[in-house]
Amino acid sequence: MKTIFLFGCLFLLTWLCAKAQNQDSVAIKKFYEENTIYWTGSTKYIKNYQYFPLRDLKKEIRLSPDAIHEYEQYRRNDRFLKTAFLASGAMLVSAILVKNRQVKLGLLTGSVITATIAIPISFKSSAHLGRAIWLHNRDVLLK
Repeated sequence: MKTIFLFGCLFLLTWLCAKAQNQDSVAIKKFYEENTIYWTGSTKYIKNYQYFPLRDLKKEIRLSPDAIHEYEQYRRNDRFLKTAFLASGAMLVSAILVKNRQVKLGLLTGSVITATIAIPISFKSSAHLGRAIWLHNRDVLLK
């Protein structure tokens, strides 16, 4: 009789702990899904099941100083990247329009070199953005 009572108490205690953990887990999961950011890999991010343009991201991560620093690195690299690709395209168009063979070759070479330099910077920029979002999500969990 005593062992049945002990097993009953143990079962009841285990059941209550499991039920409490489940309720906490649901609340934590809901908080996490409403406050974390998912980058779609393009020019949009998702927060609370809604899509937002990437330019609004700075407003979302302003409470995390580490994330702001990474985001600023991303913006700096992104501005350089856009300028480099614009310059590369301008050199390519100029090379098509120019009649002098030496100048044409120089512009084509410059275009290829500029684009080649911009590609690793593109990867670096994406890494900074991903790290900024990760840091924001980490700080959301630590709240």
